[in-house]
Parts: sequence; structure tokens; C-alpha cells
Amino acid sequence: MLKNKFKIIAILMVIMVAVTFPIVRAENETTDNTATPTEATQPVDLTNNNSELDATDTSDENFKRSDVYLTGDDVTIDYIIDGNLFVVANHVTIKSQVGGDAFICANTVTIEEDGYIFSNLFTFSKNVTITGAVYDLYVASENTTINGDVYRDIRVGSNTVNLFGTIGRNAYVGCENLNFSHDTDTQGVINGNLTYSAKQDVSIPEGVVAGETTFEKEMSFDNNTFQKQIMSLGTFLVTVIVIWLLCLWRTPKFLENTVSLLTTKKILPVIGFGILIPIASIIVAILLFMLGLTSKLALLLLVTLAILMIISSSIFIIAINNIVCQRLKIEKRNVMFGILVLSSLILWAINLIPFVGSLVGFVANVLGLGMIVSNIVLKEKEAK
Repeated sequence: MLKNKFKIIAILMVIMVAVTFPIVRAENETTDNTATPTEATQPVDLTNNNSELDATDTSDENFKRSDVYLTGDDVTIDYIIDGNLFVVANHVTIKSQVGGDAFICANTVTIEEDGYIFSNLFTFSKNVTITGAVYDLYVASENTTINGDVYRDIRVGSNTVNLFGTIGRNAYVGCENLNFSHDTDTQGVINGNLTYSAKQDVSIPEGVVAGETTFEKEMSFDNNTFQKQIMSLGTFLVTVIVIWLLCLWRTPKFLENTVSLLTTKKILPVIGFGILIPIASIIVAILLFMLGLTSKLALLLLVTLAILMIISSSIFIIAINNIVCQRLKIEKRNVMFGILVLSSLILWAINLIPFVGSLVGFVANVLGLGMIVSNIVLKEKEAK
């Protein structure tokens, strides 16, 4: 179960990379707007700027023609969004239409009957309930209940999954408990194939799955391991944020230099320093240990190298964040902070993928360490 959950998280975060780069500028939106609900089965065509939109109230309060970024305790989307939706909150409720993708990190996520997401819903939440309509669904949660419609595929990793709605194509589910309704009036339908892993095979009512059903027995869910992963994520985020704040406070010029270090010919020395410094440090430490009298110096060298290696991935994320913000001409600190958190989540999730995660982590450490050393060398040259 744990393996499936983190596969889903990795998919969510990797896809977020592709969405982050087209963002022109984040906008702070309020959630106290009211829009006239529209039927989920008859959504407004947000790709057509003619008759249907003319008949809809497109004032600023009821219609957002841009990507929307929201945070808070209770967030309610009761206005039409012609763009992507990004939300970090406690409770999120969608009562209207979202023209693009929705990326939601929350305690509870509810897509009500009039809620309609034209593209993909990516969510990392505790409880997810869908009674409206979604195009494609990607979920990592504790409990997921689908009473509405998913027009294409679902990819869900949850402790408990309740499939009472309609899935247009295939369902890929990793869970401990998979439930179907045996009442024909509320019985769900999967029009494609069902592939699921659980503790044990479940009884699937006849006629629910139109295609083939594939079952893979899953090992018991390890709560301690999951908690360790959450603690690891929290520690990683805190480390990145603290280093970013320290750089803003003490070495703002270093933050400016990171862009040129990764986007110009200077990247070659960065890679060289990132690879050679650990090797040289270990060799020097071994020689110092062999001399005996300088063992403390060798230990200090190894501790310094370990610290640099720990913060190197954070430096790499900060550099990527600076490049993205510079290319998109983002100057607001709160928006830069949001993209930094998103970038950190992406790298952490990718590190969970076998082989790929190790390779990406190695590259991040090499480039991060190389940037630190390159910056020190640049300072020495300027001083001379």
C-alpha cells in the first residue's frame, strides 16, 4: 500500500513541474465570491468565448480568467475559473467549474454535485469526496469516495476507496479496503478495466466492471514507515525554507549568482567542483587519519563535507526556484515561497521512485555542492 501511495505522489509532483513553468504570475484571490451554480452535466465551454460565455456572468466576482492560487482554512470555489486552480487549505469545496487542472493539498476535498473540473484533479488529502464530475483523477489520501462521474481514468492510493460513481475508462487503485455498492440504485460502474491491489480480494458485484479485473495482493500497511516518510518530508521542507531565508538574509548575492551558475557556461565548473570536492575531501581525510596527529582535522573535514552534502540538495532546489521566478518575472516573496515549497515537494517525491530518485538526488547533490564551492571561488577572485 505504501509503495502505491508514493507512486501516486510522485506522479502528482512530476506533472506539477510541467504546470509550474507556464504560469505567468500568481494572483492572490479571495474566497468570498458567489457565482450562480451551473449544471455539472452541462458545463460552460471555457474554450469558446462566444455565445455561451456571453450568457454567463463574467464579472470579476463570478468569473476568473486566469490561474487561481488560494490558501486558508475553509476555501470554497463557487465561481467559474477559466484556468488552473492551486489550493493549500484545511477544507476545500468546489461548487462550480474549473476550466483547467486543479492541484489541491488539504485535509478534506469535496467536489459537490455542481462542481466540474474540465481537466485533471491532483490531490494529496485526508478525505476526498466527489459527487460532481472530473475528467481524470489522481489521488493520494486516507479515504476516497466517488459518487459522481470521472470521465476518463482514476489513479488512487488510499486506505479506503468507495467506488459508487461512474468511471469512464480504467481504474487503478491501491488500498486496504475497496468497497462497491451492492444496491443496484447506487451501484457504480467502471466502463474499462479495474486494476487494484489490496490486502485481500474483494467481492465485486456483477456488471460493475465492463472490462478485465486484475488483483494483486498487497502487504499490510506499515503506519510507522508512513509516519517516517511524513517526518522526512517535513524535515526536508523545513531545511529548504530555513536555508532560503538565511540566504535572503546573509547572502542575497549568492541567490542571484545561482541563476548564472546553472544557465551559463559556468555550469561545467559547477559540475566539476560537485564531483571532485567529495572525492578530494575523502582522500585528504584518509591521509590525515593515517598521520595520526591530525585525526581531529580529518574528522572536522568529514563533518564539514557531510553538512555541505546535506544542504546541497536544498541549494539546488533554491537555484531552480530562482530560475523559474526569473523566467516568469515573479518578484513577490509569497509567490516565490509557494513555488519553492512546490519544487521541494516535487524533488522529495521523485526521490521515492526507484533508480530515478537516486539519479535525480545525485545530480541535485552534485550541482548544489558545486554551486556552493563555485560561489566561494568567485568571491576569492573578486577579493583579489
